[in-house]
Amino acid sequence: MAEDQDLHDRFLRKNQALSRAYEISRKDKTKEKTATGERVPVLAACYRCKKEKLTLKFHITETGRSEGAVSVSNEYVPLCEDCQPKKKKNELELNPKQISSLLRGAMKGRL
Repeated sequence: MAEDQDLHDRFLRKNQALSRAYEISRKDKTKEKTATGERVPVLAACYRCKKEKLTLKFHITETGRSEGAVSVSNEYVPLCEDCQPKKKKNELELNPKQISSLLRGAMKGRL
């Protein structure tokens, strides 16, 4: 009978520890979601043009060479709207030239 009580206490402690761990990880996930939400521009000096403007932080990778060794650094730096990396073009969008070509082909019955 005492052995059953010991097993019960052991599993109870294990379940309580797991419950606390799940609760902590759930809170961490909600913090990550709020942290990666909408970014607000901050007035700071741009990393590239060195002008004081509204900037957002962007991840850049730089390489440097010194005495035959190459180093790679990953940094989050403030960049203004003019210096920000360009967004990748969506391949599903058609440019005006492609649209007119499709319309000409449709008029000639080539679809």
